[in-house]
Amino acid sequence: MKAKRILAMATAALSAAVCIGASVQAPATAATKYKLLWSQEFNNTKVSRPDPKVWDYDLTDGYGWGNSEQEYYTNYMSNVKIDGKGHLVINALRLSDTSPILDHCFACTYTSARLKTAKLVGFRYGRMIARMKLPTDTGTWPAFWMLGASLANGGTWPESGEMDIVETAGSAPNVVHGTAHGPGYSGCCGKGSTFYAPNPVSNGYHTYAIDWLPNKIVWTFDGQPYFTMTPADTGGNRYVFNQEFFLILNLAMGGEFPGDTDPAVKSATLNVDWIRYYSINGQGKVFKH
Repeated sequence: MKAKRILAMATAALSAAVCIGASVQAPATAATKYKLLWSQEFNNTKVSRPDPKVWDYDLTDGYGWGNSEQEYYTNYMSNVKIDGKGHLVINALRLSDTSPILDHCFACTYTSARLKTAKLVGFRYGRMIARMKLPTDTGTWPAFWMLGASLANGGTWPESGEMDIVETAGSAPNVVHGTAHGPGYSGCCGKGSTFYAPNPVSNGYHTYAIDWLPNKIVWTFDGQPYFTMTPADTGGNRYVFNQEFFLILNLAMGGEFPGDTDPAVKSATLNVDWIRYYSINGQGKVFKH
């Protein structure tokens, strides 16, 4: 009888604990582990060019890159440099009416820069994150994004895949866009979402990132997830993101996405504090070519 009373008391105590949630918990999940594999800190103490072992330049073709953009991309120090104060800076500068650039790019109104790591450095999986201050002047279109490495080796877009880690339109200074493009879901029909920041993103530095794993990509703004992409989201089309990609960083002006620039905008600036790339639970690889 004593044993039965002890068993009954123990059962009652356990039932009470379950009812009030006392010390009866689900097993803890293992913490996600991030390991830094690569970075660009831009800590040069003098004004200088971006590292040529990492960054190459896309130069303008004079045709608006298929988006009716109005910038002329250069490798001029006036358009892109490390400022000697810990930042990579891309400046869009309005052309004068007598600029010789207008002789072969009549629709251009600004010079700017577009950097890429194609055929120099590539990545597959992991966290890609940058701390940046983006411009929000009317008509600005800053972007931090990735393209499938196959595109640099004779492949075609959108079959190569595209991951827009962040892009913004100056006409909507609080809105951050994250988008994936692939075969059957590109351009206007890319798969993505938006994050509404409490203040214009030009007010200060923010972090923009993707956590990229096999068959899954998560977009974040200041660490807050706002969109997840998996093969189930392609509408039955091919998922093309389990391969090597390279980075692009640019400041476009005008075009179909942000609309026309304001003639009063004489310049606009994209400031990059750092770019860092981490493995996630061992998933992540840097390719150096």
